[in-house]
Formats: sequence, structure tokens, C-alpha cells
Amino acid sequence: MIRWIVAIALGLLAAWLAYGRGQAGVSPRTGRWGLAALRALAVTIVAALLVGAPSGRAKPLPALLAVDASASWRRAAGDESTAVRAWRTRLIDSVLPAVGADAPLVFIGDSLREGTRDDLSRWFPSDVASRARSAVDRAASMGRSLVLVTDGELDDADVLAESPAGSRVVTMNSGAPRRDVAVADLTAPSSATAADTVPVAATLVAGGVATPDGTLAVLLDGTEVASIPVPALAPFASTRVTTMVAMPRGSRIALLQSVVRVAADAEPRNDTLTVAIDVGDRPTAVFLSTAPDIDVREALTVLRGSLDVPTRAYLRVAPNVWRVEGSLAPISEAEVRDRASAAGMLVLHGDTSWLGARGTAVARALWIPAPPTAVARAGELTRTPEWYAASAPASPLMSALTALPFDSLPPITLAGPAVPTGATTSAAVLTARLGKRGDAVAAIAAREERGTRAVIISGSGYAGWSLRGGRPREAFTALWGAIFDWVSAGRGDVRAARPVAGLTRAGEPVLWRRGGADTLVAVAITRRGAAQAANTPADSLTLTFPSRSFDVTSIPLPAGVYDVRTAGGSSVLVVNAAREWVPRAPTVMAGNATRSASSSTAPRLVDAGWPFLLALLLLCGEWLGRRAAGQR
Repeated sequence: MIRWIVAIALGLLAAWLAYGRGQAGVSPRTGRWGLAALRALAVTIVAALLVGAPSGRAKPLPALLAVDASASWRRAAGDESTAVRAWRTRLIDSVLPAVGADAPLVFIGDSLREGTRDDLSRWFPSDVASRARSAVDRAASMGRSLVLVTDGELDDADVLAESPAGSRVVTMNSGAPRRDVAVADLTAPSSATAADTVPVAATLVAGGVATPDGTLAVLLDGTEVASIPVPALAPFASTRVTTMVAMPRGSRIALLQSVVRVAADAEPRNDTLTVAIDVGDRPTAVFLSTAPDIDVREALTVLRGSLDVPTRAYLRVAPNVWRVEGSLAPISEAEVRDRASAAGMLVLHGDTSWLGARGTAVARALWIPAPPTAVARAGELTRTPEWYAASAPASPLMSALTALPFDSLPPITLAGPAVPTGATTSAAVLTARLGKRGDAVAAIAAREERGTRAVIISGSGYAGWSLRGGRPREAFTALWGAIFDWVSAGRGDVRAARPVAGLTRAGEPVLWRRGGADTLVAVAITRRGAAQAANTPADSLTLTFPSRSFDVTSIPLPAGVYDVRTAGGSSVLVVNAAREWVPRAPTVMAGNATRSASSSTAPRLVDAGWPFLLALLLLCGEWLGRRAAGQR
């Protein structure tokens, strides 16, 4: 309507400018007003074409009906078959007629699939995710509003704010909520040393009903090794419980399970989480310092936090006198050498040649501290040479270090260049300048040989970054976290590839880590227990690693325990039940998804041909009338 008002106003204005005053030789009663009407009509039509005025009433298209097919519907239901039939009936009898029988239909969850009314009558929610992004994008591309039918639990509820105008959400509950407690997360080291005691932490979440006290059992290879009391939980509340588990002797891949037990728990599929732990006779990470200082303390904090694996540290406090870091218990130098030689990853601070050739076959970080400043003699002034971090050149660690605040980092003291002159096997990771002037010198360098990684660190004073706090402290954590992560990823594992240990769930990509130098690795996967289901992926796949990357992902797998075989050895992959089985509070409510009304879908005048012809005829008629009146 506004567009037509503008067009009419422009037409009247054009007519008044042309004929508002009397024209000589034109009759005021007939000729002038007739010509003015022709001019007004012609200009009105042209203006309406330009501003996109509609040519008829709006005819909105039926909305796109999207039905959430995620498995969380069934978790919240009492009797699954009865509830699913009730939802189908409501969808067909109430929701579908309200949207329109000719409305397009799609199912969403872990993917988007087009459907029909017959598909709706057979609808069974089983997807392992609840993502609405694809439905929002489909509705926007079709120029339709969106009607989303869901149980209220979406993984990406915030995307509904981007849905087309007039979109709305329809929620259907499953009746009274049930008592349910789930193990939402399980944290345990990815590897451990035999006879070590490792921490285990589990996060428990309650459903829509308050739950009584219960217990959490921790099982190692099917044998219960710990039982932890679980406090009563309010609806949708969570708690975290921890315990210590002793690893038995022997090298193997152990399965660690956490099982929650609460009276009258209605959903058993979310009561258990399982992770695999590599148990070996060699320690995972060993930190040695022949010249301990504050740098060692700060670096150890980052090492234990970034790797989340047992880390043993030993300090030499005097010639041939060693202490265990933390407890300061005495330990012989021979035992320190044996443990360092057996380490999967070694950090050697101080005399980097102390271990000799025994530590060259493991992933290692060699840290050469700067020598102490010479004491000034009488009448002389001495000053420690100050080096300032300058840049992070192209290296395997560049992506983690490019954002370091180089201009605000405290100075360090170098012990010499980390990359010898003429060396081609090492790449500079961090460079520094003396007094912020002169040529940049490599302060940290990295190299990789046959799948085994090494980092050379020169100088002291890095702890000054951590002690200053703020951005320098964040830079310290980023630097050493990147170093330890990169070194630990290349520990010389003889397996060509292995699944990254941790919590993996159905519907999530599987993360793999390369252990050797091959970028193309063949993997054979066998599911333990019953025969593979018909929809299970093939039991073999090929992993393609980029030349400078040690990690890659593959397609999701169904829940289960899988034996993995690659060149060099075997491993175990545990895929737990999907996150859809973990209770959570609703993330969306029924109602309008957007605040704006539906946009008009009225046909536009410019899409028709007759307005152009009519405007031309009116202008021609005006011209003929002016010629008949003796005007130009």
C-alpha cells in the first residue's frame, strides 16, 4: 500500500507541474484536465514499476514443516511405543493441517531429509543429534517461514533467531518427566604407567525429576575398583565426583567404565561411560633438570595441565644428588637414567648431554638455560643482556604462536642460537632480538625425524612471562602448551595410526593421530561382541594425513567397542552412546521463533507486461492530445 501511495503522489506531482497553471490554447475544462489525467496515470504506473508496487493481494506460501527426529524424544518418554504413536497422531491430525496439507516436509536431527505424509506416519525418532541449522537455511532459500516441531532440546537453538519471518516452534512433551541420572562426562588420563594411581572424575546430570542418593561404580576391565557416593540432585542439576584408581601391572589397553546406580532410574542407556587407557611399563612423560630454577616450576605446571597424563619430574640439587620433584624424596642417579631412557616423552633442562645417546630415540625437548651473569668487579658495571621475543616464523607451531603479544613480553636471556649456523633440519619456532635491535636469533627450534619430534629451547627467564600475569602469562601458557602438545604427538609410536584416546560418542567424528611418517594409513576395524549391523560402516578405511598434520577425523561410528589394527600394532576405540541420551533442560519453548511478521509474497507489478504497454499508450495519448491542442 505504501508503494502505491508513493507512486500516486509522484503522478499527481508530475501532473501539477505540467498542467497546474493554465496552458495557452487548452480548454481549462476539458483539454487541460484530460491531459493532466493522462500524465498522472502514466507517471503513477512508471513510479509503481520502479518502487516494486504489488499488482494484487498477497498469497503467502505454505510454511516449511521441519520435524525433529532426534533420539532425545524417546529418552524422555515412558512407554516408547505408546508415546511415539501419540506423537505421530498429533503431528498428522493437528500440526500438519494447521501448516497446510501441501506444505513441504523435512526431517532434521543429525542430517536433513525430505519426507512425505507417509513418512510422517512411520516417523521414529532415532537421530544422534538435534541440529536445526539445515532447516533454517532450507526455509530461507525457499522463501518460506519455518514451523519446527521438536521436543525442546536443540543443540543449536540460537540459530532459530535467523529463521525467516513468521517462523514458529511447536513443542510436544512426553507426559510426566521420569527419574533419570546420567553420566555426562568421564575424565581419565589417556595413558598411564603400570602400578601408578591415576585420577578419575565423572560428571553426573539429573533429568526433570529430583533424584535420591546413589553410587558411582568405577570398573577396570570389568572389575569394580572404586565406589563413590552420589548426592541427591535437583531437576537438571549436575555434580562432579572424583576418585583415584590404581593401575595393575602389565602392558595392555584397559577399559575404564563409570556406572551410576540410582533407585528407579528409568533410562539405562545413559548410565555408563567407557574410555580406553594405554597402560604401559614406561612412564609417559619425564622432566629432568640438572639446574632447577623457577622456569622449571612454571613449565611443569603447563606440562601437567596441557597433556593430562602422569608426568614424573626429577631435580639434581647437587652433583650426583637427585630428588623427586614435589616430595623431594631421594632417588639414585642410575634410576633416574633408567626412567628417562624408558620415557615416552623426555624434557631435559640444563645439561642436555647428561643422558647421552640413551635418550635420542624418544620425543624430547632439550632446554639449555643461560649461564649466570658474571659478577662485576670493583669499579665496573655489569648488565644482563636482554633479549626480546620478536616473531614466530613459519614452523609446525606457527598457528599457536602468531597471536603472542610480542611488544609486551618481558625480556629473556639466551644461551646462544637454538639453530646452529648452516643447519637445515631444524626450523625456528620463536626468534628474539638483543635489546629489540639487530638481527633476529632463533630462541626455540623444532625438528622431526622418522616420526620422532624434538624441540631445542635456549635461554632462561621465560617464567617472567608467567609471573607478570595478564597477557604475558597467557603467552607463556600458549608457548609451552604448544611445545609440549607438539612434542607429545610424535612420541615415536610404532603404530602407523591410533584413535586419540578420550571420550568418543556416537554421531561424533572419530579423531585419529598418526604415529609414523606415512601420510596414507590403512585401518582395519572390528566391532566386539555381536555381528555388525547392516548400517555399520565397512570394517576398513584409509586415513589420509596432510603432510604437516598428525591428526585427522573419520566418519562417526555406532556405539560399541572396536579393535583397531594398523601397521605396527593394534589399539582400542570406544564409542559411547550419543549425547541425545543425556538429559538436559529444554533449550527452546513453543511460540514465534522471530519477532517480525511474515513477509509479503504478493505478485509485483514489474513482473507483468501490461503495465509497460499501458504507460506507453498513456504517454502517446498525452502527446497526441498536446499536438491536437497546438502544443509541443
